[in-house]
Amino acid sequence: MTSRNEIILKAFLSRCPPEKQSRLEKFLPEAKRLRLSEAPSFPHILAEGKPTAPSLLDLVHWSWFLPTLKTYSQTEQTAFLSALPSSAALNLSKSLQIPYTFMPLTEIARSYFQNLLKRSLVSYKENLLPPEYLPPSPLNELLRLSKKQLIHLVNLLSLHDLAAELRQIVETKILKKIYSFLTEEERKRLKELSSYKEHPALARLSLERWDGQEDSLRVLLHRRGLVRLSLALSAQDPDLIWYLGHQFDIGRGTSLLTLCAKETASERSESMIREIDELMRNYL
Repeated sequence: MTSRNEIILKAFLSRCPPEKQSRLEKFLPEAKRLRLSEAPSFPHILAEGKPTAPSLLDLVHWSWFLPTLKTYSQTEQTAFLSALPSSAALNLSKSLQIPYTFMPLTEIARSYFQNLLKRSLVSYKENLLPPEYLPPSPLNELLRLSKKQLIHLVNLLSLHDLAAELRQIVETKILKKIYSFLTEEERKRLKELSSYKEHPALARLSLERWDGQEDSLRVLLHRRGLVRLSLALSAQDPDLIWYLGHQFDIGRGTSLLTLCAKETASERSESMIREIDELMRNYL
């Protein structure tokens, strides 16, 4: 298996002129050169030059910083917030119930507070690849989605389970009630799913135990959508899973990461990947 260091090394070499790349590779052992030849390529980086990747703090949903910030005093929390983008700082100040006041920081102080937050996120995960160096995968496109779009995707994925459950319901009153809670887009998607070959079955939703409220139905469906997303991610690079989990808020993200840790790759994974690709093309 190609190591993280080898992926970064190949990415660096790919940006060198061919003559320089050839000279540098001569310093490597034959076994290392062979592994580099098997590592994924990065034609988009070669074409665009040195990437200007967003900071890790910009990629992660602000709620992931809360556990760390709660271990500091209010004055220290204000300093941390002053080192973050304003939108994240405003949301954090509301959650921490402290005034949102900007503290002027030197560049060294700003970098210090930012690095503390970064280490709190990745201290247990060594050699986290930058997103632009992730191995090729159709699911890398998910990193381009906003949190709102990711939540929308999860909700659309859950409609497979709802479609399967609706086939088990014979009482018209219940069917009408469920359809009254759905958006026009969701009804359209359900109609499409009725003509699709079913994915390998997951456990039933068992709506006979549902209390009839829209909120509880939405929670039930959203959880099932996260399960389906975890099935698609089960065969993916661990760093892609890490980034996606941290684009969600900490509650949903922790649930997704826990589900991914339990799943193993199967034929259902490929089926889910195809559906996600379809949903991104037609609904997002």
